Amino acid sequence: MIQTSTSQPEKKLSSIESNALIRKVIRDRGDELRVTYPWLQHQDIIGMSILVFSVLGIVMTACLYLLGLISAWVCIPVVAMLTSLLHELEHDLIHKLYFKKNRFVHNLMLLIVWVFRPGTINPWIRRRLHFLHHKTSGTSEDIEERGIGNGRHYSWVRFFIMFDTFVGNIIAVLIEGPRGKKLNHILRIMIANAPFAILCAMTWYGFLFFHLLDSLGTWGWSEQALTLMSYINNIVVVLVGPFYLRSFCLNFISSNMHYYGDVKTVGQQTQILNAWFLWPFQLFCFNFGSTHGIHHFVVAEPFYIRQLTAPVAHRVMRAQGIRFNDLGTFLRANRYQLDAQSTLTKPHLESPAN
Repeated sequence: MIQTSTSQPEKKLSSIESNALIRKVIRDRGDELRVTYPWLQHQDIIGMSILVFSVLGIVMTACLYLLGLISAWVCIPVVAMLTSLLHELEHDLIHKLYFKKNRFVHNLMLLIVWVFRPGTINPWIRRRLHFLHHKTSGTSEDIEERGIGNGRHYSWVRFFIMFDTFVGNIIAVLIEGPRGKKLNHILRIMIANAPFAILCAMTWYGFLFFHLLDSLGTWGWSEQALTLMSYINNIVVVLVGPFYLRSFCLNFISSNMHYYGDVKTVGQQTQILNAWFLWPFQLFCFNFGSTHGIHHFVVAEPFYIRQLTAPVAHRVMRAQGIRFNDLGTFLRANRYQLDAQSTLTKPHLESPAN
């Protein structure tokens, strides 16, 4: 059974000193890697290479499916894994880690990673929300994390939000939003998600509704309707289905590795969530639970460097009291306090991402 890691730091340091030590060790390890492997210094080229590899992989996988050479059960997980690379790439682009001095290429990359993950919000809007996330992580002001379910007790609403942040948050507003402001909140959500997430949701729920009706009886579908559905079926397999698979895995890991409500320091914002039985989720979010906590200490490192620095980073983080696999977070609505009876107000609804 995995135990919560709550060991005391080897040397008693203040939280400021502890965080500074963690940052130094992570940065030093990154510098060592760049000296040992000089090609790691070509950050722009690496970022563009990852983009080209992922997009070509998605297109080739889709072609193999459309030609009948692989099944949907192969296509969906492969595309989901490839788009997990695009998600990490978008996160790095939000922090302007690639082509910072070439706005055209930088923005083109942002557009491409958005198109191939059709259910996500506008990345230029997400940049504002993500910077706010770093400033207010673990508080009610952290719109980005609240928008994926962080801070909520587990219920069908949280599961729906983790599966489909766009429709799930609209449902949450309808149920919990303040009277007289629900329409405003819903409009903000739709603006932030237009146009791709709206089209993605229409395609997905139209697909489900059609096949539900079709399974209930014999329907006299017109030839035009059947032709349209054949296109929709293909779009669901090559783009929409992989999106929802990847998005749920990412949101499940992210919303539970971040703490909410009683966070006081950077060291309390996240835990390392890398239990062996979470690998089916980690597979579709590029090991996010194991490495994203590193990002909260050192922001300006690309995601592939975090994967390489993780062993060293984990050692110093554990030594300085950062939690590993605190599974009690699932019962505490992600509160940092270990007392499950901790009572804090639930997340409020006020944002386009929520």
